[in-house]
Amino acid sequence: MLTSVGRRAYLVKYFKEVLGNDGKVFVCNSDDKSITFKYADEKVISPLIYDSNYILFLLEYCKENRIDIVISLFDIDLLMLAKHKKQFEKIGTKVIVSDPIIIEVCNDKWKTYKFLIDNGFHAPMSFLDMNEVIEKISERKLSYPVVVKPRYGCGSISVAIAYDEEDLRYLTKKANEDIANSYLKYESAVTNDKVIYQECLIGQEYGADIINDLNGETQNVIIRKKLAM
Repeated sequence: MLTSVGRRAYLVKYFKEVLGNDGKVFVCNSDDKSITFKYADEKVISPLIYDSNYILFLLEYCKENRIDIVISLFDIDLLMLAKHKKQFEKIGTKVIVSDPIIIEVCNDKWKTYKFLIDNGFHAPMSFLDMNEVIEKISERKLSYPVVVKPRYGCGSISVAIAYDEEDLRYLTKKANEDIANSYLKYESAVTNDKVIYQECLIGQEYGADIINDLNGETQNVIIRKKLAM
């Protein structure tokens, strides 16, 4: 079963092609207008991820339909599933997801920054306080442009670049408003520092897709030059 499947119909097709007649592809989504419902073998409308009945609903559905594997297609879903992974194992369903501590580091851009620095990686200077950013710029320890974005964010929601202090203040206000009016408000609720500011790095961007097996052992790494998004 693919959870929070959204518009990713191509992934449903991939799994169906691989399984052939040896299994079914189930999908769930909180919105019944998902195009993936057209291609899956079975479909069901689920509660929202942060609904108190979400995990119970999935457990009952997986048990009833003898689902072997659950894979989420949405970042926000990962932590919730990871925290309940053992409950799924008890009914014979394997959730393909990292441990909660790994997901917390990946979902929180501040924790990602701290992890990189603590482990000897280069990373753009990052801040949680807008006034500290202004102070660092006045001290010539940082310069515009500065990236402004949600601390807990995905899908490039409210990612913007400030070229001066006026931009910085406006984009901070806008980011907070965007967070409050989107699903990002759930994860962001754990802290008052909902926006992160980062040094803007100029240069060619690359993406690295790391392919692991189910034991976490790396099988391949695919490097892509990003020409467009």
